[in-house]
Amino acid sequence: MSREVFVTALRNSLREIRNICHDVKFSFLFTWDGALVAEDAQAEGTMMENAVHLFKSVAEKAVTIGGLDTLMIDGDNGRVYISSADDMYLALVMSKDADVAYLRSVTRVIVPTILKLLESVVPTPLKFMPSQQLVVDNLSGFRSRLAGDTVEIDHEILKQWSELIDGKDVNEVEIEAFSGKKARCRVRAIEDSKLVGNGLIRIPEKPFQALEVKKGELVRVKPLAF
Repeated sequence: MSREVFVTALRNSLREIRNICHDVKFSFLFTWDGALVAEDAQAEGTMMENAVHLFKSVAEKAVTIGGLDTLMIDGDNGRVYISSADDMYLALVMSKDADVAYLRSVTRVIVPTILKLLESVVPTPLKFMPSQQLVVDNLSGFRSRLAGDTVEIDHEILKQWSELIDGKDVNEVEIEAFSGKKARCRVRAIEDSKLVGNGLIRIPEKPFQALEVKKGELVRVKPLAF
């Protein structure tokens, strides 16, 4: 089974949860290390990142007391309920007056059932990489034409990603602007020593325009080497 089919099946499950539980605004699945696995069509990128970051912060502190299975985050306009789902975590963004007990009963059936079904037909576990926020810098002029669709990222970041995927080289990345626009580009290490260590992604003109980003903006970047 391909990654696309796997993720599509999970997205359909998340949509079904929202159809059954009208108090759910949107939901998403992520891994312990913060990699987004699947989200429904209504999901908001910034909200997902904030929820995952908060969960990871609390979960890391809870390791000493046996770990964390669930977390409820109360906000001014709603709640985020996070619960374990096999080796992933399910986050439900809901209204403040949502029936949490009912939501638990629904999600404990739908998501684990789908995951077990998918695991039975997936020959090897799929790996999902966490995205990383990097600051946009643009390549222009001759360097941009020479680079084509190849972006530049710190060598240390590429090395860390490589270690997460069993030493494989990271040849491509997916870049996502906060507007939702995406671009898939080849990648190489930044050569200019003055720019190393600044958390930059240097983007040539063509993908820079396609993403509709500006210099200094943040974008989400994740490797595509598997």
